[in-house]
This record gives sequence, structure tokens and C-alpha cells, in this order.
Amino acid sequence: MIKILIVDDSEKKITSILSVIVENCSISVENIDVARSINSGRKLLCNNDYDLLLLDLVLPLNDDEDPDIEEGPKFIDEIYINEQINIPNQIIGLTQYEEKYSELKKRFEDKVWYLVKYEQSKNDWKTKLQNKILHLRKNKESILKSVLEKNKFDIGIICALPEEFSQVKEAFNKVEWKKVTNNDHPFDLFSCTVITVFGNSIRVIAGCVGKPGMSATSILSTTLYNLYKIDNLFMTGFCAGFESDDLVFGDIVIAESIQDYGVGKIKEDKTGSISLLKEIHQIPANYELISKLNTFISDGENIDKVNRALKKINLLEPRDNIKAIAGPTVCGPFVVTSETLMSELKKDSRKLKSLDMEGFGLYLTSHILNKKCLWIKSIADLANSGKGDEFHVRCSYASAIFLYFFIKESF
Repeated sequence: MIKILIVDDSEKKITSILSVIVENCSISVENIDVARSINSGRKLLCNNDYDLLLLDLVLPLNDDEDPDIEEGPKFIDEIYINEQINIPNQIIGLTQYEEKYSELKKRFEDKVWYLVKYEQSKNDWKTKLQNKILHLRKNKESILKSVLEKNKFDIGIICALPEEFSQVKEAFNKVEWKKVTNNDHPFDLFSCTVITVFGNSIRVIAGCVGKPGMSATSILSTTLYNLYKIDNLFMTGFCAGFESDDLVFGDIVIAESIQDYGVGKIKEDKTGSISLLKEIHQIPANYELISKLNTFISDGENIDKVNRALKKINLLEPRDNIKAIAGPTVCGPFVVTSETLMSELKKDSRKLKSLDMEGFGLYLTSHILNKKCLWIKSIADLANSGKGDEFHVRCSYASAIFLYFFIKESF
């Protein structure tokens, strides 16, 4: 919506102008300011940005004074000279003084402004004013739409660590990544376009938090949702898994729900032993995305493509294969290397598949903002004394290439 300033000292004329703007151009009165003298108008122009200035050419210098025929032309020149004045996108002069019209018309046209002769008894001025305002509004809406579309992305991808994010770029190696420049946040972001099997062009923006943890993940997630208006947000990388007969290193887990094990009450008993009384709070994955993903997984060819991609770059032995499953995940603030803690966590939820330090921050942010997201990571260790980084590259790439194929096949 455009913002308009009327500078005029005639109440009758102001009422007529407001009628045209509000009734004929559907501009809200909240978007219209009125000044009744040059000094009042100057103050508003210095303190606000206006799309349109409607300026009477014979005005008093101050409120409640008589109009001065010499002050109007001076103010016209001052608008360009005074650096404190925010020059409106369009200025329209409205004069009812016949003797000044010809003189001022050239002065206005020299500045590419527009002058309209105001006559209360006629409608010509109303039509001209209406057409100018409608054109200005349409032009601004077109510009805003273009800006919004430029900053609008369909999908966001985030990782906690640089080693995870480097594998996102490797997995999406058939697209051209471009650096996204924006001074409104500290993150290094990159964009690309993925063409799906349906012929859709999906705009992707991706970035790395740079550190583990729920808080940092939440901040980057909020940035992507609010600044880049993404529809879907995904997180990839590696995680810990719960020891199980049906899970191996490299298997991909999609969090159908995530809980935070670090919330609760710390209690000390009479012997001095400390225990955590956990408050289990699960956040489910977005139903639409998890349904899409289950459909994707059910087609065995899709996970076959992931395995072939891993074997092609020697991240998986020819005889081995990984799989993808959806299941509950638990999240907390610590790097865990304790079989005891893992056993305790599983007592609270026997179906737990994986553990990480970021997922709850992602799901909580999306839940609060009413947005869509999915956590997709690959199991790199069992959070025990044998924890290491041997499978970090495999798992980072596996989760990223899985997401790449999911986007290609499902959007």
C-alpha cells in the first residue's frame, strides 16, 4: 500500500482530495497524512518516507497563518535542495489559482512532477488524480512483488557443522551454487535451483550453523523462515544411533518426532547422588512432509539410488547397503559417550532410533512458527566409548544425497 502526504490549508479541498483517494483508489486513511502549512509539511517529509506528495502551491508558512503566494514556489525548490527531506517518489501539485498555473506548470515539468488545476465544480482533476494514484500503487505493488520473489525460496537446508555442509554441496553437484548476499544476518548462505522429475524449478537456499546445539539451529531456522519465506526446511548430517539389530552405520533416520532429554528437574537425594527427573516433551514431524517421505521410501528404487551414489564415490563397500527409516529421535545439549545414558534414554521411549544435539531446536522453531520441516540424518556412532569420526563423511553425504533425490522425486 502506498503512503501519501497532503499539504493543503483548505479544509474543503482536503475533504475532496481524501474522498478521491479513499473512495476511488481504495487507500486507507491510516496511510494518509495531512499538513496545513509549509513548516508542518517539511517536518513530516523529514521524518517519513512517502510515495506521493499532494502539494497545494499557495500555502501559509505556519499553521493558522494566511497563505503566502511566494512561499509555495520556494518550497518546491527546497524539496530537492534540503538533504534532510525524503523526496517522495511522485509529487503532484494541485492549484486553484489560475494566474499561477502557467508559471508553475513549467517548474513542475522541469522536475518531472505533475501539476493539476483544481476546480471544485469540475471532475477533471479527480480523474487525473485517481489515474495517477492507481498507476503509482500498481507500480509499487509490482516492484514489491519482484523483490519478494527474488528473496523467496521453496526449500531450505541447514547443517550444524561445516563438514556436514560440505557434503550437501557434494551431493547437489549437478546444480550451480551461488553465494547469497544479505547484510541482515551473519550466516553464509548459498542458493541453487533443482529441476524435479515433474519439471518444477525448486529454489533452494542452504547454510551451515557453524556449531552444534539447539539454540544456534533455532536462530538459523528462524532466519530462513522469516527472511527467505521458505516453505520447507530440512536438516542433514550425522547423528548417534541406539544399538539395534536392524540399524548399521550409515543408515538414514528421519525423525517422525523429537524429544528433548535435557528438560526436567535435577534432584539430589540424602546420599548426595544427583538425578534428572525428565519431563518428556515430543514434537511430531510435519504430517504432510512425513507422508511424502514415507511414500518416497516405500519405492525401493529410491534408496537403491542412494546406495549406488555412495558406492560410486567409494563411501560404501560394493557388498554393503544402507537403508532409510522413520522413527522417534531424542535431542540434548551434550556430546554423549555413555552406554548407561543411552540405556536410560531408551527406557523412556523404547522405539528411539537416534540422538543428536540440534533436532529439537529445529522442530520447536517450526512448531512455534507453524512451518514445515524434517530432520534427516545418518547414524555415525552409538554414543559409547567407541565414538569416533570414521563415518562422518559417509553419513553426511548419505543424508544429503537422500534429500537431493527426495526433492527431485517429490516436489
